[in-house]
Amino acid sequence: MRPWPKPAPRGPCSTGVESMPIGILLFLVSFLAAWGGMQYYVFLNLAHLGWSRGWLTAGLWALALAFPLARLFAFRWRPAGIRVLYWIGAVWMGAVFLFSFWFFVASLVRRLLGLAGAGLAANPKAWADYVAAAVAAMVVWGVVNVARGPREARYQVDRKGRYGGARKARLVQISDVHLGLILGANFLKGLVDRINAMSPDLVLITGDLFDPEFPDDAKAVAELRRLRPKQGTFAVSGNHEFYSGMHRYFKMMEEAGIPVLDSEVRITEGGLQVAGLHDHTADRFKAAGVQRDMGKALRDIDPAKPSILLAHQPKGLEPAADARVDLIFSGHTHAGQIFPFWALVRLSFRYMAGRYRLGPDTDLIVNTGTGFWGPPMRVGTHSQIVVVDLEY
Repeated sequence: MRPWPKPAPRGPCSTGVESMPIGILLFLVSFLAAWGGMQYYVFLNLAHLGWSRGWLTAGLWALALAFPLARLFAFRWRPAGIRVLYWIGAVWMGAVFLFSFWFFVASLVRRLLGLAGAGLAANPKAWADYVAAAVAAMVVWGVVNVARGPREARYQVDRKGRYGGARKARLVQISDVHLGLILGANFLKGLVDRINAMSPDLVLITGDLFDPEFPDDAKAVAELRRLRPKQGTFAVSGNHEFYSGMHRYFKMMEEAGIPVLDSEVRITEGGLQVAGLHDHTADRFKAAGVQRDMGKALRDIDPAKPSILLAHQPKGLEPAADARVDLIFSGHTHAGQIFPFWALVRLSFRYMAGRYRLGPDTDLIVNTGTGFWGPPMRVGTHSQIVVVDLEY
């Protein structure tokens, strides 16, 4: 396997995560400010329920701090209590997002009804009761939806007319697994068992395999080594690999025997060309020592032979369509994960989930994510494993 760039020098307190650009720090500050604002907004609305403001304040502070504190503690300690705290905080994160949105919608409806003279708008407690009950139901449904595990999304891709052959290959893609303190090595074990049962020819990992707080690198490596595709497993980086430490990712994948494609092309025993790109985040994390080079990744692709491109984010992929790449596999969007936040994701990504035609010879498949990030819930979306039966 090719040698990877040497890591940047680390200070005595380094965590191993690549140096963080100022843009990421500004994002974190903005996120924390928004997080605090949403907590206050939820407090003002839940106060209409008539609960003790003292107990409500204490409870919301405890829930608000659970997630960031659990992530912080997880870098030093591994007791089961940290995982429980993390889970509670992560569920509350999803609940806060839902409360904020639906309380805002309810306030607009109340205002409109008030302008119309409807008496229904006069009782804020009744509205708070309805929103609280609805959000509680959505949280429970979202957690149950995640607990059921990823579904299989199956696609048939016929390229016999282009290549005139009679070969077949089953391609299995996982993306955005986000192994961490909730989805751990046991989840990966079940995932590998399911993939092996599909008898894949290729397994494709399109980034965000794990998060910084994931504690079981050795166990993950052992599970990844059990993958049994006939023509190999290939991976690319996602944005979370940069947050977690690219050299940590390279080390894990090298030990698992899985190539991380570095703007390059590999050819399988079945004659499939597999190209891969690092995530766009490489442009900001210079200390990671890698680059995202679309031109280099496409340069060696032979348009007379079937080709596949792995790219974590489904954007900026037009050059691949111009190069007549047959299939592009992406992820990253999570399809919004929790309704109604798909609308916010849609502002940044034209291709959200499913199969799209980018050109006369090119299909893009966007995985909704095999796991989840943050809140362990899926509302209006689901996790998935993508299975493509390719004929060429």
